[in-house]
Amino acid sequence: MPSDAPIATVVICNWNGERLLRACLDALARQQTSAPFLTWVVDNASTDQSVALLEREYPSVRVLRNTENLGFAGGNNTALRQITTPYAVLLNNDATPEPDWLEQLLAPFSEPGADRLAAVTSKVVFQPRFLRLELKTDRFSPGAHDPRELGLQLYRVSVEDEDVTEQVLMERLTWGPEGEGPARFRWTRPAGELLVPLPDGLPGPIEITLRWAAERDKSATLTWSGASATLPVTTTLEDVTIEVPSTTPVVDVVNNAGSIVMTAGYGADRGYQDIDNGQYDEAQDVFALCGCAVAFRTEAGREADWFDDDFFLYYEDTDLSWRLRAAGWTIRYEPKAVVRHIHSATSIEWSPRFVFHTDRNRMLMLAKDATAGLAVREIGRYPLTTGSMALRAVRHTLKYRTRPPVRPTLMRLKVMLSFLRLLPTMLAKRRRIGRTAQVDRRDLQQWLVAQR
Repeated sequence: MPSDAPIATVVICNWNGERLLRACLDALARQQTSAPFLTWVVDNASTDQSVALLEREYPSVRVLRNTENLGFAGGNNTALRQITTPYAVLLNNDATPEPDWLEQLLAPFSEPGADRLAAVTSKVVFQPRFLRLELKTDRFSPGAHDPRELGLQLYRVSVEDEDVTEQVLMERLTWGPEGEGPARFRWTRPAGELLVPLPDGLPGPIEITLRWAAERDKSATLTWSGASATLPVTTTLEDVTIEVPSTTPVVDVVNNAGSIVMTAGYGADRGYQDIDNGQYDEAQDVFALCGCAVAFRTEAGREADWFDDDFFLYYEDTDLSWRLRAAGWTIRYEPKAVVRHIHSATSIEWSPRFVFHTDRNRMLMLAKDATAGLAVREIGRYPLTTGSMALRAVRHTLKYRTRPPVRPTLMRLKVMLSFLRLLPTMLAKRRRIGRTAQVDRRDLQQWLVAQR
């Protein structure tokens, strides 16, 4: 291969991401690397001006246009199955790499003993930096029909009058969302932490406004670095505002430091929403890669036939990792390869599309890759849980004379029907994986992590 020949092809899968592409491509163009590389964008039938932007401002970027939205799996496969460079690199359109990202990402492939290294996955941190905001309020228990301990209803968080609710990291404080539109809210726990994204460079105090209500009149205390405020919460929806000095410390937060699979078969981001204190700064083998920012040895990806097109969106990277490991390949996490990521910029977390694909694809993955015992146990639990949810909804309706919450049950029924339609295909793929596997399924499941 000539010394100036590209050794890597960077693939960006795009669907209506016009607002995101400039930052991503400009950061890619600033890469400080000795490795020549190509940049390809796969457009999944965008209806915005993505393609026009690419043709006008990035003529050196090759654009592959799909006539329909093939999702993350099929969209990336459009490019991956054409790549001829030794390495294939995926980068989300909502991610911006640090200047040495590509150099650091490809380096492990050249290390001694890396012949069976299939993929190197990046250190992914959330794009903004965050204010740590502690909340405490009186607890209450809804009753026997709901065993949770609750605090208050959080509807909206805004910074300088801009709604940032979907960018706030709140899993350590809130339960899942309820309601829709302006009535959408999350119950908080009695105490926990919000991580609020703050813009860079604001000259004066920063106004943070929370829209909340509670089951009764009470107060809530918000605490941040060096200060606190105790504010009223009433049964009426109200906005309360605090002012935070622009000099208040902010932190980086980890999005992904390699991926894991729980013993119940759920995929997860290692380090998700952890404050980045350097605890993930050691390179190590991990069970699974994150498709947001990863480099593949093209030979390994081709052997595995890349992503499973049937997955469309979510769990496709964990499924591919499981298959690569079954074939005897390894996966490495490289903390020096850093990207900043706008979480859920294209697909909103907990949206119906998110829930459908994560629920269905988790079961598809287990049907293909897990031991029979794990697959049967966890897949079988899904319809049982669905039936239990439906029964609780009926009992709640009869007792409290309210409209039954049917949408969650209908969504789960839709998931099961789609799963059953694809199950024969998954079982055929399972048999093919088993015939060529170099590592036993039981041995692979030693990587699974117990639920905390």
